[in-house]
Amino acid sequence: MKAYHTYSAVDVAWSLLKHAKEQGTCFSNLQLQKLTYVCHGLSLAHFQRPLVVDDVFAWKFGPVVPSVYFRFKSYGSSEITEQCDVALDQESESIVKDVVSQLGHLTGPQLVDLTHRDGSPWHQVWDGTHQKVIPDYLIQAHYSQIKQSGRTASL
Repeated sequence: MKAYHTYSAVDVAWSLLKHAKEQGTCFSNLQLQKLTYVCHGLSLAHFQRPLVVDDVFAWKFGPVVPSVYFRFKSYGSSEITEQCDVALDQESESIVKDVVSQLGHLTGPQLVDLTHRDGSPWHQVWDGTHQKVIPDYLIQAHYSQIKQSGRTASL
């Protein structure tokens, strides 16, 4: 059986920032939130394993990993230029790189819209007032459905 790794969500965010820089772009905290979540969902769907050890929460503006939010909160809506050298395993790096190349051009509000669609894990959990954990089984089922359909109308 192949060993796999899970990472802190902040390490995945650092990897996203590294790949963004390599691809000539930058991300805001809002973009990092959504893209970290997407990477986690894709890992669950493609490799049947979580990418991050942190819980993902349903907040008003979509899925949020609090540790990433608080680590990069000081940037507000500005682009994050800070870098940290973090290496993930090959499969995980591949997911992060693909997410940056396929979704890195989307703005924070566009990513919020995609994660808020009817039927999304966020939509299934959010009750309008309370921050609740979005269980991995919901995220995995959702991203497995996206993988099978080939359509990404909702993230």
